[in-house]
Amino acid sequence: MKKKFDLKITVLGSGYWGTIIINTLYKLGFRNINVYDINNKNLSILKKKFPKITIKKNFNKILIDKSLEYIFVAIPPSQNYFIVKKLILNKKKIFLEKPGFINKSEITKIKKISNKNTRLMFGYVYYYNDYILKIRELIKKNYLGDIQYVSLRRQNLGPIRNDVDVDFDLTSHDISIVLKLFDKIPRLTSFKKYYILNKKIADISNIHLKLKNISIDINNSWLNPTKERLIKIIGKKRMLIYDEMNLAAPLKVYNQYAKYPKLDYFNKNFLNSKAYIYKGKSKIVKVSSNPPLQNEILHFLNSKKFNTDINFGLKILSLLERV
Repeated sequence: MKKKFDLKITVLGSGYWGTIIINTLYKLGFRNINVYDINNKNLSILKKKFPKITIKKNFNKILIDKSLEYIFVAIPPSQNYFIVKKLILNKKKIFLEKPGFINKSEITKIKKISNKNTRLMFGYVYYYNDYILKIRELIKKNYLGDIQYVSLRRQNLGPIRNDVDVDFDLTSHDISIVLKLFDKIPRLTSFKKYYILNKKIADISNIHLKLKNISIDINNSWLNPTKERLIKIIGKKRMLIYDEMNLAAPLKVYNQYAKYPKLDYFNKNFLNSKAYIYKGKSKIVKVSSNPPLQNEILHFLNSKKFNTDINFGLKILSLLERV
């Protein structure tokens, strides 16, 4: 990779997530950053925060400028198809914020115009989260025992989208986490969505999934008075909690479990066999971690093959479209 200060980067979108991407690029040492947006108010605010960025007014000039190789797309998903199509045809390296597109049809069309030289990565930031990587390691080592149940809960008051519902915005994160932890997309068994602010856009979602013998619940809302980002995993040997809001000790393993004794141990007159509960000491799992978005951006800029490529994005979008 070129030296950080020499690498030209373009960000499409100066809203909430575009600003976070630019801020992360600055922290990593990048300074040659171009920004394009049709929202002049957002651009004006962004320019005050980052005076050295270059504002681009003409998207077509970005397309034909071969020096602008790396493009971060952080615009509403409803606008992505035509933008990404043009970027691919102009051989750009593309970082596309999740879920990328609003339906399976769009991503299928993009896949058809792609070839072996297409460089398209989906921005699923939790795939690059060091704590998620540690949880995956614990599962693979069977440290928790056979996994019985997984609960993922993601809630906050906003940001509230007006072009996609809460599943495309929030649940997409959790499905990517499940895919990272277990290498497979689970089967959808049922779901319930609540439309509160808009009759066409769901604000609260409860999704129930199954992956072999593992039951998975995903509960998300952008209408919640408190911010919650919580993962609970119940194994036969141990239980785990990842509380992203607990900055002091986000990852804990509880050395406890419950099980019923075999009925063979009791005679036919004993009808009230209680579950045996074991409670050992809990353990804080320490993880050497970097900000996930930094990990993700560096993967995009340094890798020839992306972990969260178009096939990864297609798997998640295929499930989301059924909800």
